[in-house]
Parts: sequence; structure tokens; C-alpha cells
Amino acid sequence: MSKTIVACVDDLFFRSKIEATARHLNVPVSFVKPSELPGASAGAAAVLMELSSNGDAVKTIETLRGGKPGSDVPVIGFLSHVDKDLAKKAEAAGITRVMPRSQFSEGLPDLLMDLLAPGTKREVQEEPELPDE
Repeated sequence: MSKTIVACVDDLFFRSKIEATARHLNVPVSFVKPSELPGASAGAAAVLMELSSNGDAVKTIETLRGGKPGSDVPVIGFLSHVDKDLAKKAEAAGITRVMPRSQFSEGLPDLLMDLLAPGTKREVQEEPELPDE
């Protein structure tokens, strides 16, 4: 796994969740500011972008998709499920996938693995069942 996932996330809760999950899965993640995103995304496996806190998320996506190196990198955005207008604008600007925060949070381990190595599934160990009394 040599490629890095670039994350543009301001919310400390999501940043720490991404860091912890990536560390657990041995997935390299680099955190950048919105202004650094176009340059940082060149050669990246994917970009994770918090859309709600980035006041200019749509402009950032448009700049990223401007035909420079890295413009074809998958961009996964997450936001509040009630922010439907922003989701539509982000999709129109060229974002690859928009997800509600809850779905992003719940599926983060599988999402990271799939972005880094498409088709890869992580092994999840089931909790052993307790014997009946």
C-alpha cells in the first residue's frame, strides 16, 4: 500500500476517527487544508472531504477537477444528511460520491480499504456466541 489517502477535514471528531481507523488498518492518510488540496491530491489514492465545514467546498471541488494532475482522483465527500442542496452542488461540481456523516462513519473501515485497494475486503472476526444455559 504505497498510495496515500488525502483528507480535508476540519471536524476534530471525524479527523480523529479517520486517523484511528487508518492507523488500525495501516492505511496512510495525510490531512490538508482546502487550499492545499489540489496539489496534495496528485498521486493520491483518493480524497476524503468534509463538505459541511468547508464553506467553499464546491469551489474546492471545481478547482480540483480543473484538469491538473490529480484531477481524476476519486473524491468522497461527507455531510449532514439534511444538507441536500450542498450535496447536489458537490455532485454537479464533479465529486465522486457524497455520503451522509452517519454512513461515512459506519462504513469508514471498508471505505478506506476499498479506496486504497479496490475490491479488498477486510476480515472481521465475529464475536463467539455464548453457550445456552
